[in-house]
Amino acid sequence: MNMLKERSETILDEIEKRKVVPIPRWHFLFRQAGFWLLATVSVLTGSIAMATAIYVFIDNDFIADKDYINRYFTEQPGIAEVVASIPYLWLFALLLFTLVAYFGFRHTKKGYRYPTARVIFGSILASILISAGLNTVDVGGYIHRYLIENVHVYNNLIYANEHRWTNSEKGLLGGKVIQDNRRLGNIVIKDFRKCYWLVDIKKAEVRSGTQMAPGNYLKITGIKTGKRSFQALSIQGWEKKYHRIHQVTS
Repeated sequence: MNMLKERSETILDEIEKRKVVPIPRWHFLFRQAGFWLLATVSVLTGSIAMATAIYVFIDNDFIADKDYINRYFTEQPGIAEVVASIPYLWLFALLLFTLVAYFGFRHTKKGYRYPTARVIFGSILASILISAGLNTVDVGGYIHRYLIENVHVYNNLIYANEHRWTNSEKGLLGGKVIQDNRRLGNIVIKDFRKCYWLVDIKKAEVRSGTQMAPGNYLKITGIKTGKRSFQALSIQGWEKKYHRIHQVTS
């Protein structure tokens, strides 16, 4: 008994000597909330990365354009093209935010109880499910298009459908409509390198439902006729949902 008393007194003396102050409960609650917030934000950010990755890959012509696919693969090495089209940048971002989410979750009150593999798998699964919801409102598409047009370094880090359609020498021209001069038989396009093209559409065929109003994105096949002029042979909207081709009307 005396030994326990002496030990208690020693501990109390040490506490008094070091002037130890009890940590308030709110500090622990705030710390736990911070780790939960870190894990949640990381999962959501990973979801955005995954949504963009899905958009970039699905946007490729070899995914949905059945009319274009035969000609496309006769000109391009198929497997190499598919591998190059994988959005590695966004997949790396997903992995990074998954690891951050794991770190945050493991530091929550009961996070240490769960196996590492289960936490990481759960985080990735949550990101995938949320990304599917985000892409119903085209979040991935908006982010990708903004970066492709405004962040130069992004163009060097990813190989997307926009790169494929920035090849006027091979008869492929894609971009945003800047001016609609269909009464004069032409439109002005800004490609994804911010170059402006005068496109002659008098002899072009256009897929049904294609909108050529300013602000819309188009894919144009044809022949380069000058430094910044192009003769269109066929025109289609950037999105995959279109019908058969018909003649342009003025």
